[in-house]
Amino acid sequence: MLTRVKSFLVTVVPFALFTSLVALQPSCGSDTSGDDDGSSGNTPDPSRRDGGGSGADGSVLTPEDAATGDGGPPSTFGKALRFHGNGTLDQDRVKIRIDQPGQAAGTWPMDVGATDFTIEFWMKAAAADNAAPALNCGAGADWILGNVMIDRDRYNKPRKFGVSIGAGKLAFGVTGENASFDWTLCGTKTVLDDAWHHVAVERRRTDGHLWIFVDGALDAEVDGPDGDVSYPDGEQPGNQCNGPCTNSDPFFVIGAEKHDTDPQTYLSYKGTFDELRVSKTLRYTAAFQRPSAPFATDANTVGLYHFDEGTGTTAADTSGVQGGPSPAELKVGGSPVGPAWVAGQ
Repeated sequence: MLTRVKSFLVTVVPFALFTSLVALQPSCGSDTSGDDDGSSGNTPDPSRRDGGGSGADGSVLTPEDAATGDGGPPSTFGKALRFHGNGTLDQDRVKIRIDQPGQAAGTWPMDVGATDFTIEFWMKAAAADNAAPALNCGAGADWILGNVMIDRDRYNKPRKFGVSIGAGKLAFGVTGENASFDWTLCGTKTVLDDAWHHVAVERRRTDGHLWIFVDGALDAEVDGPDGDVSYPDGEQPGNQCNGPCTNSDPFFVIGAEKHDTDPQTYLSYKGTFDELRVSKTLRYTAAFQRPSAPFATDANTVGLYHFDEGTGTTAADTSGVQGGPSPAELKVGGSPVGPAWVAGQ
């Protein structure tokens, strides 16, 4: 996650030197909108997750500063998780329970899909590590053939969704209340460039409309499958996972294809992941400024994970939602061992 520096050292600069430095600054009227187009002395750095860069004086810039030409206090990252794509034996992934099969009653805040929802996170990965080819976009569930980042699938059942990457571009797939209607929405922006990207996917409950946003810009949208896509309360999974799929179906999984069906066909994500927020509302309806601070909770937040623990096998849910928290379990293993705690930059 991002944390703000809370103190700084003030250095007295001779007036003559100060005036010469001011002369080097770009005009405050320059509007780069965060794009490194050469229109000013600001250079936004895509490797920084907060969208910052360096100004003409070498100071660190936030996205807002990049647009105005003003330097700002530096921002630093906390911890993050590094996945290694070991898609076998229920390892190298993070699991959040969203239901208890056989238990009709229960409160599972992370079981979204009965209302509008937004899932957003930060990612950083390279094309060489995520080799899934271009996916068949449109009707069908081809998202499961990408390098899977978010898996809320139900094996051979309706009411499911997930996020993956194919040929370097995001895919957001949903199967509606009617199992005959699947849709894979594909993005157009390349995200496998070893730079930090903010990703948000959204679904509107009333008509199934789907959106993908990358770094605050609308990447793709479509009228998708209708109906309730939450996990049916207490429903028993099918028997396709060398027995009942009780260890995969009722979980929200990060970083891997959840069923371990065939790791050569169903690929897992290899890269860094940070700052997950899940909301029971549509957070974004138009282009927005790429976030420059850690996600915050509010009345619509149902899960919030900063992944700053840096040790252990549990990531805390800090949403404060009624019925929570929904702790995230790190299933560590594989070679190289993942997920691993790493610095956020």
